[in-house]
Amino acid sequence: MHKKNILSSALFILIVITGATLRFYNLNWDLGNFFHPDERNIANAVSRISFFNQLNPQFFAYGGLLIYLDRALGELLFFVTKNHDWVSNWAHINIVGRFLGAFFSTLTIPIFFFLTKKITHSTTAAYHATIISACTVGFIQTSHFGITENLLTLLVSLIALFSLKLYESPTIRAYIFLAIFCGLAVATKTTGITFLIIPAATMILITVRNKQYIRTASHGFLFTIVACLIFFIFSPYTLLDYPHFSESMRYESGVALGTLPVPYTLQFTNTTPYLYQLKNFFWQLGPIALISYFGFLLFAVEGILKKKPLHIIFLLFPLIYFLYVGTWHTKFIRFMMPTLPFLIVFASFGLMWLQRKWGTIGKIIVSIFLGITVFWSLAFFSIYLRPQTRVVASEWIYSNIPKDSKLLTEQWDDGLPIPLRDHPTSTYIGEQLIMYDTDSEAKMNYLADKLASYDYIILNSRRLYGTLIYLPNKYPLTSQYYEHLFNESLGYKQVKEFSSYPQLFGLIINDDSSEETFQVYEHPKVIIFKNEKRYSKEKLFMILENKN
Repeated sequence: MHKKNILSSALFILIVITGATLRFYNLNWDLGNFFHPDERNIANAVSRISFFNQLNPQFFAYGGLLIYLDRALGELLFFVTKNHDWVSNWAHINIVGRFLGAFFSTLTIPIFFFLTKKITHSTTAAYHATIISACTVGFIQTSHFGITENLLTLLVSLIALFSLKLYESPTIRAYIFLAIFCGLAVATKTTGITFLIIPAATMILITVRNKQYIRTASHGFLFTIVACLIFFIFSPYTLLDYPHFSESMRYESGVALGTLPVPYTLQFTNTTPYLYQLKNFFWQLGPIALISYFGFLLFAVEGILKKKPLHIIFLLFPLIYFLYVGTWHTKFIRFMMPTLPFLIVFASFGLMWLQRKWGTIGKIIVSIFLGITVFWSLAFFSIYLRPQTRVVASEWIYSNIPKDSKLLTEQWDDGLPIPLRDHPTSTYIGEQLIMYDTDSEAKMNYLADKLASYDYIILNSRRLYGTLIYLPNKYPLTSQYYEHLFNESLGYKQVKEFSSYPQLFGLIINDDSSEETFQVYEHPKVIIFKNEKRYSKEKLFMILENKN
């Protein structure tokens, strides 16, 4: 028995170490070029504050907690190394943020073990959840960005775990711990307020079970006071600078709901609510997402038919959150990160059911899906074993495109080439094409003029063409422009393409159909076209207007 415990402990530690390695490896994958816009905004906010003279981040898309944590760790590194870049340089600040993200994500791995064991009463299912969480691509990817998602995932996992504990033993201590986690969640991001569904459901069920209304009400009051206090301590300027917070929330909610059209959400035009998110769970989890859906149905049926309170507590948040957020116009893949812990537990529940009901065949299916999950994580991890495509493309540009060449890139995308050691970008003449403007004769005339006078077109990612080419009703001329560009009828020839798809053992996984932000930050496809035929502006205009 002792030997079995040692082996189990060794396996558990190995899984956690593996998950940590996948998260921490190559945090500086972009060589300090911060391609993620949220990282830029957070880094700017971190560089703006100073303990304890100026604590207003003046940025309210997120709460203050992560910004303060980034700054605190940066100050510690500054104290140790005497390098002021840790609190002023965006590239250094991003490394701090990515380190914290990887750390928070690693902490969730053992939490999944205890959470799954609590809900399933199965050590085997708990190990399955631990393996899946260690190898979840969504967690691995967000660990390489200095953003809030991994901290939110950690907190929602803790809230779920301690809510289950609270139902079993409603002590003052349990209420206080739960309140602290909830306060921290809301201080991380305003959407963390949705996490309160879990403790609220727990308290209601405790009241129904114990019939002690006054006691539960007093505990709920204590919970509210502690949660609000924690929230105010770690995100005080949400209230102290409420006008700017409110303005930011109006903007963010308008973008999310689609009432405020912005170019970077055009990709979600004509997408189907819920089905779009279900499809993208495959990129975040791999094919085991299918088992998650299956496990959810089993879990829900068992919880309802057998009236299991813990099942109901665990079901409500992911169901309500998915039904609510799934209706939003903007469907960034990261918006569904808080549901991943629940999907992982549902997957483990489904695997446990298959193993128990189908015996040997069930065990084979379990092994196959766990193997595929590991394969998918390693294939995705391979991205960080290779230089980032924009870096490789920039090196090629410096080596193959003559100095003083005129380069066209696109608006709302990162320009190329990026600055590299011994390669100043000032050796090139660059301009960004304005592509999101409404189609018109003037726009085609503008494009014809630029195409005639420049030497190269550089598509830094699929951000624009991957959307506009599929919106012929809104952008009939622009979509045709991209078709002309790719079939080389504009006189520009494709001379180079740089891609870095997830791959393992020679098998390449093309993720061009994933939600845009899953690809365009750390492994975008870069395409370079050279102006070889040098068409006149007049001829280009005729081609663009389909008058040739």
